Amino acid sequence: MTTTSISLKNLTSLIVGVSTFAWVSIGAESHDLVNSLGMKLKLIPAGEFLMGSPTSDSEAHHDELPQHRVRVSRSFFLGAFEVTRGQFAAYVGATGARTEAETNGKGGWGVDANGKFVQALRFTWRNPGYPQTDDHPVVVVSWNDVVAFCQWLSQREGRAYRLPTEAEWEFACRAGTLTKFEYGTDAEELAMVGNVADRLLKEKFPDRPAVNARDGYVFTAPVGQFRPNAFGLYDMHGNVWEWCQDIHNPKAYADRPGTTVDPLVVTGGPDRVGRGGCWYYTARYCRSARRNRDAQADGAPHRGFRVALASPST
Repeated sequence: MTTTSISLKNLTSLIVGVSTFAWVSIGAESHDLVNSLGMKLKLIPAGEFLMGSPTSDSEAHHDELPQHRVRVSRSFFLGAFEVTRGQFAAYVGATGARTEAETNGKGGWGVDANGKFVQALRFTWRNPGYPQTDDHPVVVVSWNDVVAFCQWLSQREGRAYRLPTEAEWEFACRAGTLTKFEYGTDAEELAMVGNVADRLLKEKFPDRPAVNARDGYVFTAPVGQFRPNAFGLYDMHGNVWEWCQDIHNPKAYADRPGTTVDPLVVTGGPDRVGRGGCWYYTARYCRSARRNRDAQADGAPHRGFRVALASPST
């Protein structure tokens, strides 16, 4: 199996034709962008980093190896927060869109009373099996659903929104660090930067492995409740797994000799990559390098997304 690298400029031009709706504002000092849905995006500079895990990390999964150098050649914007239920509801209200969980005849995956994931018609982005408000990250949305959201937002704003590539996501999460988490290596400190499987979750669902610390939430937290990383991004560890552009190929890293520029994996299997961990999983799954996979038509109660956007200079 091989991987294919596509430049972000070409990727942007392929996603969707856009209209002329303008951005709402760009902060003159911080270079933040706030769009018409109230989404705040942070400018992530171009740069190089070591992607994946070192072989010395006992928690590294085989698809995180080998660690290798990647260059993100162009700056880009990335959502400071995960896309919320309220923002997704605006899309549904404007378009009448229905998610795959609402149209596939089987429903989405949700959480039952025992903390188990089950598929049923009652589970959709409106009902993941636990309470949410408009400030919580939208879940039970498939990869196909979120690409459709990005296409709608592109037409609304006049700029080509998309999902981040897996390389962009890890680069943004690490924010210049080489450690397991963006702040260091102590798993118990995750409760300060993200919503993960913690003592509160274990009290409700005793069979779930968890950290001893308490982050204050059993299920999803409203976005932005924890400390941001050095790029000003919130919830990069925990809360919900975040869809990326890439197809999941467990051998992708082995096919990258030297420094790889702007990789995007477009071959290797039927599943798409998710990053960041979630409220249901413990620390080892929330590491900066951890890769997850799911069928692109499935929506789950622990998976959402954030959006990316090319910077004006690209």
